[in-house]
Amino acid sequence: MFCPMCGAPNEEEATYCANCGAALAADLPPLEPPPEEPEGSAELEGPMDVISPVEPVAPIQAEEPVIPLPPRPPTPSAPPRASSTASAPVNGMAVASLVLGIAGLTVLPVICSVFAIIFGYMARRDIRQRPAATSGNGVAVAGIVLGWIGVGLLILGVLGIGGAVLCGLCGALGIGV
Repeated sequence: MFCPMCGAPNEEEATYCANCGAALAADLPPLEPPPEEPEGSAELEGPMDVISPVEPVAPIQAEEPVIPLPPRPPTPSAPPRASSTASAPVNGMAVASLVLGIAGLTVLPVICSVFAIIFGYMARRDIRQRPAATSGNGVAVAGIVLGWIGVGLLILGVLGIGGAVLCGLCGALGIGV
């Protein structure tokens, strides 16, 4: 049986269309608009609009049967990549090493640079011992490098200031050329 409203096929004993919900049997009374509320109702203001029925559509003609295709053979997939950075969290000491390395170049050169080196080497040892549990070897190396740059700049600064002081003393004492 086809629905007179939408043309969708339905079972013979169905009373309502499975697609649009319209009544299928002729012996069912048509849907009537709901009764109007009394005048004193605060919920409704004005008349209610009634939806008009849609014109019936001609039944859909049966299409040619669809022949299923045979299943495709499984395609070989690429082996999964072994990447510890994608699944393991970054080691906290590696992050601390990087942050201290940056702070050693900007805020506290002596203390932060030394701690950046210490935390970086500790983080690398931890990452090597537990590669599946933690990652961040590159972050630790960056902290170590920044820490050594800070220490190197500190040594150059001490040598430069010491040389300037030595030259000033030599000039004041009249020693030299």
